[in-house]
Amino acid sequence: MFKNILVTIHLQYLENHPKVLSTALKVLDPEGKMTLLFVNENMKHGSVSPLMEETNQKNYNKDALEQLKEIADKNLVPREKVTFKIREGVSHQEILEESIKIKADTIIMMASRPGLKNYFIGTTAERVIRHANCSVFVLRHTDK
Repeated sequence: MFKNILVTIHLQYLENHPKVLSTALKVLDPEGKMTLLFVNENMKHGSVSPLMEETNQKNYNKDALEQLKEIADKNLVPREKVTFKIREGVSHQEILEESIKIKADTIIMMASRPGLKNYFIGTTAERVIRHANCSVFVLRHTDK
């Protein structure tokens, strides 16, 4: 059982939320806490940066925070067990930095099936696994 779990959430992949959160709840110590993390990558791309005014960026992050809370509620994550975090930047870097900051004892994340391009540049999950200072659970979305 883990006492401090970092769970990465991608807001667009709704079908992944139940699996990643139910797994986190299964391995969470009764006295443990989890952090739901969404990484806003909008500003990492130079072509998007000029288009995203500071006010728009703050509103985007505020909306993302509300979506994280709705996801937690929908998947029956007790509010007293969870905190929510929005970070901006490159996903794998932000996940690793947040795991260090909160002293996570594990990271739980979803991953897609690798394609040809992943053999050359790698995936977010691969980069997190390679550099994390804690255990990492990588779940795949399975077809029914």
